[in-house]
Amino acid sequence: MPAHTKHAAAALLLPWVGPYGGLPPLADVSPADIEEAICAAIEMKRSEVQSIASVSEPPTFQNTAEALEDCGFALRQVQCVLQVYANGLSLGDMPTVTQRLAPLLAALDDEISHNENLYTRLTAVWGSRHSSGLSAEQQRLVEVLLTRMQRRGAGLTPAAKARVAEINARLANLSTRYNQNLIQESGAQAVFIEDDTGLQGLPPALRQAAATAASEKGRPGIWAIPNARGSVWPFLTLSTRRDLREQVWRMWTNRGDNAGPHDNKPTANEILQLRGELARLLGFASYAHFAMADRMAGKPDTALDLLERTWQSVKARALTQIADYQAIADRESAGIRLAPWDRQFYAEKLRRERFKLDSDEVKAHLTLDGVLQAMFWAAGRVHGLEFKKIDDAPVIHPTVMVYEVSRPASAEVVGVIYFDLFNRPGKAHGSYQMQLREAENFRSRVLPISGVFSTFPQPPEGQPVLLPWEYANVFFHEFGHALHMLHCKASYRSLGSQHVTWDFVELPALINERWLRDPELLARFARHHLTDAPMPSELMTQIEEALQYERIFSLNPDYLLPAIVDLRLHLMADGSGHPIDAVQVENDTIAEFGMPDAWDLIMRVTHNFHIFIGAYAAGVYSYLWADVMAADAVHTFEQSPGGIYDAQTSSVWIDKILSVGHKVPADQAFRDFAGHDPNPEPLHLRFGLTTKSELPQERRNATTILE
Repeated sequence: MPAHTKHAAAALLLPWVGPYGGLPPLADVSPADIEEAICAAIEMKRSEVQSIASVSEPPTFQNTAEALEDCGFALRQVQCVLQVYANGLSLGDMPTVTQRLAPLLAALDDEISHNENLYTRLTAVWGSRHSSGLSAEQQRLVEVLLTRMQRRGAGLTPAAKARVAEINARLANLSTRYNQNLIQESGAQAVFIEDDTGLQGLPPALRQAAATAASEKGRPGIWAIPNARGSVWPFLTLSTRRDLREQVWRMWTNRGDNAGPHDNKPTANEILQLRGELARLLGFASYAHFAMADRMAGKPDTALDLLERTWQSVKARALTQIADYQAIADRESAGIRLAPWDRQFYAEKLRRERFKLDSDEVKAHLTLDGVLQAMFWAAGRVHGLEFKKIDDAPVIHPTVMVYEVSRPASAEVVGVIYFDLFNRPGKAHGSYQMQLREAENFRSRVLPISGVFSTFPQPPEGQPVLLPWEYANVFFHEFGHALHMLHCKASYRSLGSQHVTWDFVELPALINERWLRDPELLARFARHHLTDAPMPSELMTQIEEALQYERIFSLNPDYLLPAIVDLRLHLMADGSGHPIDAVQVENDTIAEFGMPDAWDLIMRVTHNFHIFIGAYAAGVYSYLWADVMAADAVHTFEQSPGGIYDAQTSSVWIDKILSVGHKVPADQAFRDFAGHDPNPEPLHLRFGLTTKSELPQERRNATTILE
């Protein structure tokens, strides 16, 4: 990191320069520079907002709503740099700086929402919306801005607003701490293997990666399995050493649940208590009710009912799978009762035995470059987009790749996308999409900048980057989020794709996974890294059969129970002051629903960043909700004359879903595309959870998401 200078901090406040409206200055930034720039940018925005709120002229859309939307330019720029460093290179002073800044940013948001003059002026603009001739999009912006202020306490008594501000500042600090705990703890952990007998079952590439990991952790000459998904899951799948599988699994599943400075249990429990108090202050029965108020589900019971009814079907299938795996272990005279650290190992054996599917053979056909080119090719056919690498963009790490996104048919550049896919010290684990700059189009066109992030292990120098099917699918998923952001045509940031209803936000990502399974795409881009031979059609069939057997993420116990736990916790977060023990609620739910012993939770409460860091609080159910919509939308594509590449259906999908952003409510956007409300039948039929003959007549003619 470079030494801190006043000039470096000041430079972060300046407009980004260069093509594409400028790219973020991500190279060689110090935590001190970021902190100083954020503090200065907060003061700049505070002054701008005060000027808007105190203007002497009567309130109009332009001098109030549009002015508010336009302010804070410098802060948006520096926050982009902060987000990238806080999640992508949280080393040295960065964790401490991130924790110091989080409550300051939350306090600014509360200060804006609690500004009575501003709220009164916006309310007046809303009241005169018809007589003043506002367009539908302008009216929607005022509605969204007012709702945002109300959900942060606008209109409450001064004492209540003060308490809301205290809670939000503390929650910002706690969420940041929760995230930094995971980054710091996981980054320091590994299972070390000192004897090569501990490598039994691992292919040469994984052995070499483990040797490199040990060297990086200061213990050359042995091997290490770092506490990162890209290292842990292959080990659990392939290692024949059951004792070591258990060690690795316990390290992985106990993230955030270890006594000491990184223990997330007290942090999670305090977050829940404060969220409950916040919900009560804002007039809601619980935080779950507060969170659901502006979502498609509408109320917690609706989402919980969907999850619990789905659990009944999925649990029966899961028990059958466990019996299948146990049968293999018994046939091999393993002499064990299946445990969670055995499931992936025997699932791989079943794939090879029943479906003749070898994950190493699949991976040999999925190079990172091939998967990226496949994504770009599909996006070209469906979305009319083209991707060109930018070699001189400032980046946080040399492995980051940056691409210009254009629409050749109109010679229009539509945005920029970053791919930061490899694990490294100080990087938050998981795969996600983050918007580095939101699209705007009301003063001049501002190009969106999207980033796709992951923590895939980087292979040793000279070795190809080969992706398991799961990671190829994840990259297609996150790329779907990026396409949603890049297509946005909303004039205002607050109406952009990032702000859509949270149980709608996964739809574009989930549907984009469908193109990975296209035989034409796989034949073109899934080519063997040594021979360049295309993936054989029989291997494609085997993949499809295995996927059908194992189902998608949202139709498995390791997702469904955490989603139920999430809603239960946030229903308990009711402001009553009763203690909430998140781990105990999780354990009680596991027992009540009868989680199969050999199945584990993919999102435990001590490392579930979805609900304690991100926007998924009382919202993990969204994956299942969106999967219903995605399967319905895929069905629309598949029934079109041109199938999944049908030009007319693609055009409607882009026009009614991807480009519309938050300009219209989510349920309306889906109806505008599909011509009906979401229908669960395509999802059920795909995985054999029901058949048409088993559905009552009213469910065969479904008109709502739960019918």
